[in-house]
Amino acid sequence: MFKINTHQFGLLENIIITNPNHGIELNIISGFGAMINKFIVNHSPFSFISGYQNSDELLHTHPYYSRSAKLFPFPNRLKHGRYQYAGKHYQLPANFSWSQHAVHGLLYNQPFQLVDSQATEQYAQITLRFNTDCLHPGYPFAFQIDIRYLLQLNGLLSCTTTVRNDGSCSLPFGDAWHPYFALGVPLNQCTLTMPACHEVKHVDDLPSGDLQPCSRFVEGATLNNQSLNHCFLFKGDQSIDLALQRHDQRAALLYQQDSNYPYLQLYTPSDESSIAIEPMTCPADAFNNQLGLIHLAPHQQQSFRWQCQAIYKPY
Repeated sequence: MFKINTHQFGLLENIIITNPNHGIELNIISGFGAMINKFIVNHSPFSFISGYQNSDELLHTHPYYSRSAKLFPFPNRLKHGRYQYAGKHYQLPANFSWSQHAVHGLLYNQPFQLVDSQATEQYAQITLRFNTDCLHPGYPFAFQIDIRYLLQLNGLLSCTTTVRNDGSCSLPFGDAWHPYFALGVPLNQCTLTMPACHEVKHVDDLPSGDLQPCSRFVEGATLNNQSLNHCFLFKGDQSIDLALQRHDQRAALLYQQDSNYPYLQLYTPSDESSIAIEPMTCPADAFNNQLGLIHLAPHQQQSFRWQCQAIYKPY
């Protein structure tokens, strides 16, 4: 039987979903960006999600990775925090000391409210909500976001985000996630498989407008000596499937994002054995370059989904 409990992660609310008989545990810090902080299946001795050990690390030591945070209303970067929409000029702060741009949107550190939960023998699900009439003067739009996590016995975790425009004018936005995945071994012992696509070329961390065909991961490629911080575009209306697998076949992550997330960012941090696989509706600076920017009419809503199945085989 799945169980859903609420605990404190320092001063932050932390929702823990468990199934002890199947060795499943999922931690979601609802009090800080609705981020996934831990994901264990089949009693795995490691978390498939690279998270934070404590709230001090989250708030003070490594806040810039934004691990597993919701990135809204834009992923990645917004050039100098400036944009123009419907004839008006807006300014958002350069919110991280290492960048001159606005980074990772406005929700990565916001508290979400638990509005629904259900636990059965086969699955557990929760819905977290954030709504506002005006989150920031630089983004003065009314909206509601519902995030539904669904966790099943086979280690399949799905995340569905529904954005609703509660205002009287068009809502511009991009939606993304920033999960860091790990398989309990260094990345040089892992292989990544990804369909053919186009790489979005960047200049100074911002899209140049150029695309380059990419097939480097189609047959599966080892992550040995790979340094990734690349954005990719998948065209068409089909879901996008990736596989991250250990060379010893003891662990794997089968990842999928629906076609409403046509962009994907891959990033490998230099100081840990994890890889960020980030589903995105748009690339960086979409408010200015208009690439993938969504314009949601008043009282309308739109949903986006990604999922990953974690597999662990003990000795």
